[in-house]
Amino acid sequence: MIESPLPPGLRRARILERVQRDGSASLADLANDYAVSPVTVHRDLELLSGEGLLERVHGGARALPGSRPRIETAWNARVRTAGPQKDAIAQRARGIVEDGTTVFVDASTTGLALVRQLELAPPRELTLVTNSPAIALGVTAESIHVIVTPGELNQHMRVLTGRWTVDFLSELNVATAFISAAGITLEHGITTSRKAIADALNAAVAVAAQTVALIDSSKFRRASLLAVAPAESLDLVITDDGLDAVAIDEFRQAGVKLAVAAVAAVAGED
Repeated sequence: MIESPLPPGLRRARILERVQRDGSASLADLANDYAVSPVTVHRDLELLSGEGLLERVHGGARALPGSRPRIETAWNARVRTAGPQKDAIAQRARGIVEDGTTVFVDASTTGLALVRQLELAPPRELTLVTNSPAIALGVTAESIHVIVTPGELNQHMRVLTGRWTVDFLSELNVATAFISAAGITLEHGITTSRKAIADALNAAVAVAAQTVALIDSSKFRRASLLAVAPAESLDLVITDDGLDAVAIDEFRQAGVKLAVAAVAAVAGED
């Protein structure tokens, strides 16, 4: 048994290597060998399964026939970044999701963390709309009805965008749109570097009764090319406790509804 837990990204890489080497592995053995809880291993396996790297089976996972080394993408790199922070934000966001409603979750890895929380504590009934095939494939709870937008697939970013996406979203009624972005500032609001992504997010925001931005602390005071929405127009911005007190005060005094999620509560469960 490993004496101290590995960093989440390294642990997942080791789990994948073991499953591919041995052909299969049980959830209980992986939890014991990597010094983490079964819940953590469950999330690791769901993430790896969602990326098409292994097959989930009852009580564990098995290798896919002819498994090949993973091709690195922007999505894979983002999944391995700021895991504890995203999990803390996602736990806070899970409390906003009400039974029987429709939510939009964008193609972000913080959105993926939110869906993992929904999987751990499934609502009695929920309609989940997403423009992320990777997120959609990770949903297994029967009570969650998944709708994937049409659109053009960016395989590197694992996102569907374009006119079909925008037109489809504009016809919906959504209780809450959960969105992320490349950065957030008081001057420019939440921003992204790609017009197609900005168009899709704007379409989701336009049909949502409320919009909640899931933004980890590293993205504050960073502005990208295109604005999506002013920070103060958002119904809530959820971040992690890595954001400094000065920035928290600045944003709140400017009228931004800012909630700060404690990372310590989930740091051992990424």
